[in-house]
Amino acid sequence: MEITSVNNALVKATAELKQKKYRQERQLFLAEGLRTVEEAIGSNTVIQLFYTAIEDERTRAVLETAAEKGLELYCVSENVMKKISDTDSPQGIVAVCKMQNMKLENLFAKGEMLLVLDRVGDPGNVGTMLRTADAAGIGGIVLLKGCVDIYAPKTVRSTMGSLFHIPVFAGADEALFIKAAKRAGYELLVTTLEGADNLYKADLRGRIAFVMGNEANGVTSTLLQEADKRVYIPMQGRAESLNVAIAAGVVMFEALRRRIK
Repeated sequence: MEITSVNNALVKATAELKQKKYRQERQLFLAEGLRTVEEAIGSNTVIQLFYTAIEDERTRAVLETAAEKGLELYCVSENVMKKISDTDSPQGIVAVCKMQNMKLENLFAKGEMLLVLDRVGDPGNVGTMLRTADAAGIGGIVLLKGCVDIYAPKTVRSTMGSLFHIPVFAGADEALFIKAAKRAGYELLVTTLEGADNLYKADLRGRIAFVMGNEANGVTSTLLQEADKRVYIPMQGRAESLNVAIAAGVVMFEALRRRIK
């Protein structure tokens, strides 16, 4: 089907998904760009696909796969794509995807390591940490209340498709998460300078939930108090601190290194 009018009802409804209110109401979000859409289609979360008249082989292959899966395909004009897209220079393909609908208890069964984000406010940081967690084989991601929206277009783009590889639970209540995690046998590990052990000498065995805090303020006092392990990352240079996404990567890959045999 071809759509050329920006006033088309479907186009308007799709463009509304750039706003959190409508994403939450419909439990849908936008995935933009060829690489991200490829991963989305592979995860079977796409329900609609909008594209401009692009003739390269990679895009054509994506459209063929989408057609085989019975997805709704819409060829749209450049103006329509600009209305739907969240970027200044659209890549010419946007998918409407279903949000993950996973219970917290089910996420705990996904592996020995989890990444937990506490009020992390930068979409780029969240996306980078999700990608890194995907690469490190982390079983799932928990975003506590106060984090940036994982399904916002900018955050989705920054995950580079990893959002479709790893289980995510967004909007978890802090107190409920702590109880559920400990009931499931997870130890909470936080990075801090307060009463902490050297990361490279700490015991990283067993089920661990790596808790990364807000860029400016770190984790909450409750999470710090409830932490089973506190670690710091030794630094040799003069930098005062590490970016939270970098710190998360160091911690997760150190744990992975210990587990590789």
